[in-house]
Amino acid sequence: MITVDQQNLVFEPLDESAWRLCDTNIDEHDAARLVAYVERVDGGYEAIWLGLGMRPSWYASRDDVLRTARGLRRPDVTMTQSKPDPIPRVAPV
Repeated sequence: MITVDQQNLVFEPLDESAWRLCDTNIDEHDAARLVAYVERVDGGYEAIWLGLGMRPSWYASRDDVLRTARGLRRPDVTMTQSKPDPIPRVAPV
């Protein structure tokens, strides 16, 4: 595993020209940990974003992929070690 920034995004190599971009703040058994598949293609990098409803996109560098990933990160899924907010109970009318 190669750490790429201080926000816990890491490129995990799949082979010489393909990586998984993962968020280490999320439990390794949680599918939300996987942010994108990244592959070196056509002199740049293609990112296939998972769970974001985005189409695959092309970038000039892996740093560009990271900048996009940082902008897409949702704060509500970056930490899974805290308890969820309780649901308020309302008495029936």
